[in-house]
Amino acid sequence: MRKHALFLATFIFCALAIFPTAAQNGGWTAWLYSAADGHMTQVDDSGAVHTDFTLPLPIGFDLFPQKVAVGHGGSPFAYVVSNSTTFQGALVISQGAALKFSFNLPLTFADSTEFVADESIFNEDNSALALGYSLDGGGWGLLIFDLTSGTVAQTIRFDTPTVAVLGLSANFGLTPIPRRFIGREVTFSMIQAGTDAAPGYDAYTWNIDTGDLTQNLAFPSLDADTFPPTGEMVMSLPDDRLPNQSADFTFFQANTLHVFDPLTSARFPFYNSQTFTFSRPHFIQNGERILFEVSAAAGDSFEWQVVGRDGTLVGPIPGGVTINDAHGLGDGFIYTTDTFSPGSTTLVYVNTRDTLNAGVPIWSSNPNETVTIAWAGDTVIRAQAAYSPWAKLADAVYAPGVAAEIGPAGGQPLLTPGAISPSDIAASTPVFGRFLSVGGLAIINTTEGDTLNVRTAPTRDSAIATRLPDGERVTIMDGPRAGEGFTWWKIRTAAGIEGWVVESVDDNGSRLQTLIPE
Repeated sequence: MRKHALFLATFIFCALAIFPTAAQNGGWTAWLYSAADGHMTQVDDSGAVHTDFTLPLPIGFDLFPQKVAVGHGGSPFAYVVSNSTTFQGALVISQGAALKFSFNLPLTFADSTEFVADESIFNEDNSALALGYSLDGGGWGLLIFDLTSGTVAQTIRFDTPTVAVLGLSANFGLTPIPRRFIGREVTFSMIQAGTDAAPGYDAYTWNIDTGDLTQNLAFPSLDADTFPPTGEMVMSLPDDRLPNQSADFTFFQANTLHVFDPLTSARFPFYNSQTFTFSRPHFIQNGERILFEVSAAAGDSFEWQVVGRDGTLVGPIPGGVTINDAHGLGDGFIYTTDTFSPGSTTLVYVNTRDTLNAGVPIWSSNPNETVTIAWAGDTVIRAQAAYSPWAKLADAVYAPGVAAEIGPAGGQPLLTPGAISPSDIAASTPVFGRFLSVGGLAIINTTEGDTLNVRTAPTRDSAIATRLPDGERVTIMDGPRAGEGFTWWKIRTAAGIEGWVVESVDDNGSRLQTLIPE
């Protein structure tokens, strides 16, 4: 058992002078994750360990990720593992310790779970999830994985027609991060690696069925939290319409907290500070309040505070502890800290209905073990008759209307689906429903009797190993590789000949997909 009862009892006794006693109404469980060894521990409000297991690793993979996403209700588990030698990655879906599905990804530089790994990547009934990635040689993709069949159901990539025509960037390290998966639509933010603390990002909504992209103004911040019962999202953002001292901050000042209201598709600020910057907002106390971190221009953490929906500051969280991560619950929130045992983790529960205090220690990890909160939820439903209305400090920023509009790259004119000619999309329609991947099958696609060159290396001046006709079936052995303006895949023919082919070419001004996933 991972919980050390004697240590914990001693710790709680010694901590009472620091932590005020709070009444515990109970009724919650939490999944805690150790990235060092892939260990999952389920803890309840009493500190008892309900389940304790290690996430399964597929054969050929030896590295666990830093984060794991847990579906609505506390299961299933989704995470991306990797091979430390080949750097190959795989999306893994498990039900507890049992591996359900494993899907090898293209050679990626980053995947979306490195940025955000929570319930938001799953659809409402956990029957599908969205995963974004950036390719090692440049370019990106976003896939929908069917959790019923264990297959990729839909994909969109940097070179699919609606994206390519609009000119969305394919910069190295640019990764689509799913933020919302409702019905048949996925909203995602485009994040450049190394800039996950930027003031704002371009976001788009993808209609899975039609392939349309809609520019979305509601989700510009990665520093956000969603309240699942209502779909509301709170986020920290700079807003120069309200008092600020942005010139005093090294990068930017997130001087406001915004809320996105799905009922009106409106986003607006409800709390502001001229002096401080905000970060890491969380819905707490059944969505009635918001916990967030406040920092000064010098960059030092000032304190954690709680504010109501009406914009009234409830007060700070006292105690002088470091909050590593937090998760809201029906009567307050939980957080992890290493303040009392450096290298190890203490899970603390705060009942904010009683008073604001540093909370009560619930559980402690093994010595020198760091864990994070992967998921938490109430086992007792706390009904909410009505929420207080949100304060509104400035005009709302609205997402586009119901009519589909395709969001362009920065500085480009807004296009509609009718602005894309049939020739732009006809040649590449198969890409939407299928996915090129190592180990998969593909069909050679050429026109007018042409053949496709198979080269000994992913360059145009390398020797030609063979030429393949239209309709030839091949197996994908490696890739993708970016070079000389092309995306290359290594293939093997039925005759055993191996070599590199381009995924697509320019065909009289339109894009021709020369390698189609089967």
